[in-house]
Amino acid sequence: MRNPIFTRSCYYRRTRLLPLLIVNFLLTALCAVAFADNENNRSLVLEDFEAYSLGEEPLGSGLRRVEQVTVVDGGSALNSGHAAHFLDDSDHVGVLEYVVGSQGVDTLFVEFDVINNKPVKNKGPASLIFSVGPWNSSQGILLNAAARRAFGLELHQSGSGKNLGLRVGNSMLQRGTYDHAKPQNVKVWVNDREKLGLAYIRPDNGEEAILDPNSFVVWINGQLISREPASGYPMLAAVTAGDAGIGRIGFNSSTSGRADFTIDNLRVETGKDQTVSPPSQVVSRSARDRQEITPTSLSGAETIAYRSGENSMNLFVFKPKDWKATDRRSALVYFFGGGWTKGTPVKAESWARWAAAQGMIGIAPDYRTHNRFGTSPLESVADGRAAYSWVVAHADELGIDPHRIAVGGTSAGGHVALWTAIGPTPPGSSQKEAPAVKPALLFLSSAVTDTSTATGYTPNRFGDYAEDLSPVHRLDAQMPPLLMFHAVDDELVHYSTAVNLCEKLAASGNQCELVSVPRGGHGYSKGYPEWKSRVRTQVEKFLAQNKLLPAG
Repeated sequence: MRNPIFTRSCYYRRTRLLPLLIVNFLLTALCAVAFADNENNRSLVLEDFEAYSLGEEPLGSGLRRVEQVTVVDGGSALNSGHAAHFLDDSDHVGVLEYVVGSQGVDTLFVEFDVINNKPVKNKGPASLIFSVGPWNSSQGILLNAAARRAFGLELHQSGSGKNLGLRVGNSMLQRGTYDHAKPQNVKVWVNDREKLGLAYIRPDNGEEAILDPNSFVVWINGQLISREPASGYPMLAAVTAGDAGIGRIGFNSSTSGRADFTIDNLRVETGKDQTVSPPSQVVSRSARDRQEITPTSLSGAETIAYRSGENSMNLFVFKPKDWKATDRRSALVYFFGGGWTKGTPVKAESWARWAAAQGMIGIAPDYRTHNRFGTSPLESVADGRAAYSWVVAHADELGIDPHRIAVGGTSAGGHVALWTAIGPTPPGSSQKEAPAVKPALLFLSSAVTDTSTATGYTPNRFGDYAEDLSPVHRLDAQMPPLLMFHAVDDELVHYSTAVNLCEKLAASGNQCELVSVPRGGHGYSKGYPEWKSRVRTQVEKFLAQNKLLPAG
């Protein structure tokens, strides 16, 4: 269960407070992929446990300690491949502890998925404790000692009482509950600076917030856990005295109970930020002043330019581990959302990684948006068509069958995706970059399908081209099979537009299936993460029905 948030989701907000991150990661196991982006000064680590065999301890070079943890099939619980099974079934503490940097760091973002495997167990606290601690590679287990943690997030096995807690030292700062039967997506931001705030993006509404110095903030399934919005809690002074003191994260259990949890999709971003402003100055910046960074690389992906010159643009290609140049695999091209205004391929990364895990070629293209390039939806559509056309034209060198390429997208990314399947060239696009082969199928989530002024979603950024860029008004007689997901209470891009598109496709003899999400609005998966799993399951079935799975 990857959150498009991890989707995708947001990590550090890299605005004019451009972080200068100087960290060399030690996680070199194949499943723990690290990279350094010199231009954007950041480092990332992803642990998905895919490189380990079932039943094996996930002991990579970045792990400091691992005890009572084995690799298992994530199955339907987390909708993933391999995952880490944390099973404390003895009288000593279970441990899964990482050293996340080559030296202490100032700021830290951590995200992971976790599910409680014994939701009705009531013998003892049986808690799984996620902790952030000091960077110190010479010490033994640090995170099981309350006095040596900056803070701890406790998820208790028992289904009774207050079963979620935030703890600093031996003091429980807050208690709460969580749904034991459902996967939990946890996001944590930590600021170990003494005077400077940390800007980050709230998972619930996408707005910028400020994390105070020497504080942390925890979000679970898009809900703020700490009581002080955007501020978090002051961390344990003995651990965080001075900047750049943190650098170890991990999970451990208590000795008085048995902990049985599954963990997956552990992601870490960490660094030293030396070019920042005090929190008061950060808060005063208007939304117009925010700046998104165009990624030049994504961990584990090949960066390929699909267009050079003045309007150069990249796409990021994720290949399966057993990929060969002679392959003729199926592929998935997925476009990120953001209203043609914001967003980067980082928001499409989880779908591309998922496709590679299925044996497909996963591709996350970049395209021009207003915040980064000052452009309109015309350029977004033009880039989307050019990116897909490039993939078709270079299918042989990518190991792809050009007739077995699926295209997907979220929100405005769905609008871009639809235009890869429409023959006539829209305004702003080049006939030379028109796709030569239609996608084998489309799947869309909360997609913008109608931009006409009469019935659709038409921001003023469309100018005079609203209907010319409206897919539902420009459909070809023959369209690829389409699977759509749309919330019935979506007040931004109305559910009726999805219904109208599906009805029009069906009336012309094309295949369209609309899955009605009962609630959650435009970003339904933020408030109801179980739908992430349902979407992935149905998409996998749709791909198989249309002979794109198996991928080879």
